[in-house]
Amino acid sequence: MLTATPHAAPGTPDALPPEEDEPSEPEEADAPTAMAPPSDLEGLGAATRARALSLEGLRERVGSQHVDIELGCRRKGASGCEESGLAPFFKTLSELHEDRRRTPVRVVHLGDSLIASDHITDVIRERLQERHGSGGKGLLYIDRPTGAGRTVRAGTASEGWQITRIIDRNYPKERLGFTGVAFASSGTGSQSARFPAEGARTAELFFQTQPQGGTVMFSADGKPLQRLLTHFDAPQMAFARVALPEGTKTLSLHTTGKVELHGVSMESGQPGIVYDTIGLPGATAEVFLRAKREAFRAQLRHRKPSLVVLMVGGNEAFYLSRDRTKPADIRASAVELVKWVRESVPDSACLVMSPLDAAVRTMGGELVPRRGSQEVGGILRDVAREGGCAYWDALAAMGGEGSAIRWLPLKLLNEDLVHPRARGSDLMGHLFDFALQRAYAREHLPLLQVEDPSGLLDSDTSLRSTFAHLRAMEDKAEGEPLDIVQLGASDTAWPGFPGAVRGALAKHFGGKDSGITYEALEEPGATAFTLNRQEPGTHEAQLAARKPQLLVFRYGTLEASQSDLDPESLHQEYTAAISRLRAATGAECLLLGPPDRLQQDSQGRWIEAVSLGRVLSTLPRVAHDAGCAYWSSRAAMGGERSMLRWQREEPALAGPDGTGLTPLGAERLAGAFVKELLAGYEASKATSAEAGQARVQTKGASPAPAPTAHAAEGG
Repeated sequence: MLTATPHAAPGTPDALPPEEDEPSEPEEADAPTAMAPPSDLEGLGAATRARALSLEGLRERVGSQHVDIELGCRRKGASGCEESGLAPFFKTLSELHEDRRRTPVRVVHLGDSLIASDHITDVIRERLQERHGSGGKGLLYIDRPTGAGRTVRAGTASEGWQITRIIDRNYPKERLGFTGVAFASSGTGSQSARFPAEGARTAELFFQTQPQGGTVMFSADGKPLQRLLTHFDAPQMAFARVALPEGTKTLSLHTTGKVELHGVSMESGQPGIVYDTIGLPGATAEVFLRAKREAFRAQLRHRKPSLVVLMVGGNEAFYLSRDRTKPADIRASAVELVKWVRESVPDSACLVMSPLDAAVRTMGGELVPRRGSQEVGGILRDVAREGGCAYWDALAAMGGEGSAIRWLPLKLLNEDLVHPRARGSDLMGHLFDFALQRAYAREHLPLLQVEDPSGLLDSDTSLRSTFAHLRAMEDKAEGEPLDIVQLGASDTAWPGFPGAVRGALAKHFGGKDSGITYEALEEPGATAFTLNRQEPGTHEAQLAARKPQLLVFRYGTLEASQSDLDPESLHQEYTAAISRLRAATGAECLLLGPPDRLQQDSQGRWIEAVSLGRVLSTLPRVAHDAGCAYWSSRAAMGGERSMLRWQREEPALAGPDGTGLTPLGAERLAGAFVKELLAGYEASKATSAEAGQARVQTKGASPAPAPTAHAAEGG
């Protein structure tokens, strides 16, 4: 047994809008050619990077802006600012990146209905966890605390729980913590709640002790784990942690007697990001101050966040626009809330966001910007600066005053003229993620100073014949099968990669009878050097008889571990080998760069393989000089230290040696490769169609008259 060591309230302007039934606008329609600086995309895998570029296209289309975070200063010295407002957070990110941290990096995000259904914050969480690793789902409510919105940040509870919230008109004074919601059992019978637990290894219950406290039984997939007694002489905030068996799919809680629960934190036990979302419809800074200060402090201090984000101001702006509050009152509450945060977790960073833009309809039906947002944003900027917090102008990032009106016809804003729809929320999360990444990149130099380009390079010029074969297959025209041969080291590092690529291509182009073959001719211990130094004709004769249309070269993983690797020798010999095999077969070629590769230092920490940087800087030059397309596996994995993050995924995508992928990881990498290969193919089709249309438009046109000659002295 363990012991303790509906809708928004009437008159609240911040009721949650209904969730959308229709799918969001296709991402590909936004701008497939949108670009972003490599540093903004650092750490993102191929699929997330594609979604980010889609959102970049949307940003350009709607006039939203990249707005830098104002870092502020949390500690000043004689020579100026000695520590920026985000320094503690960036320090913990660097510790994760350098494999010097064994505990999670937690972020607590307090806000209003904009994040109550985990919109905006879901994108931020996904990006941070992909860039820096995942520490688990984080803090979840016992059940959805309102009658609307998604249930992604809550469990599923039985009927009969009594829900108390600080956003209610008759809110409980001096009782709740920063979570703002309590779920109490009636004391008669039993209440229960279930939580998805995939990937979690610990569950921690936030609860209130009480003199007549009952018990809570923890169960994993129906099997009892521990019983918690909540009885204590004096009511106080308490916490109880339970280890979950590996592979647990569902955590269940069953109560007996009177019990008051505030939430459950689900974590993986791995170093990585844990991002808590506490979104309360109708919340303002004053609403969070309704919590009991000691309880607020106890809960927040127990979470040990590296960063606290405060996202209030939207409801303050509404009240200000209706003359129901004053700027001085808004400022006073914001100052006090920042003070509570800084005093509760003095070693944590803090960041304040401005409210978003909103609109109202006039009596004549005209849409006009709602007043108040800019003024409240200015107040919050001053409060952040004075309180030692960073500040992000979300209003400016959205597109400034009037942006809500522009968003409405594009289906990025709900008809309430306040809440972004799913795609608009994704855009705001994307803009904040890029702002955070840019601020971090300014203070964090890459551990490996090398350019590692993402995407499929030079496919338009190097894979014309391959794409023509695919086009013939797609059009079901007569033609030869497409034979692809992959050469490289043994398949142990990428188990199943060729088969996954073959299967994905065949599925896209007509199934198993599509005529596509993808075979790996690989040898244990092979490198680009052994490829070039083989007996004459070893590969030439075999490949010349087969006549493949495409040769895929996969070398570089073993070379990355050679301490004496000479980049120029690698360049010369690899280029020579490719040129010789191309001459023998007439095939096109594509180079696959190595995945991320790590090795352990004397202290057991993961660092880059000794020659990884030399390999990564050389292979794109080899591809260019040999006339091949190039695709970086490491960039597709997420770039620097991605191997470490893939090792810690649940289930694991990479093996414990820092070199090889698991079959699931190889399958994911193959999926990313095929997706970008097909993107190159679709781009080639579009180019061909445009060229054909241009020929049709000029066919039969009268020739342009010859220019009339005019004498011109001196030209």
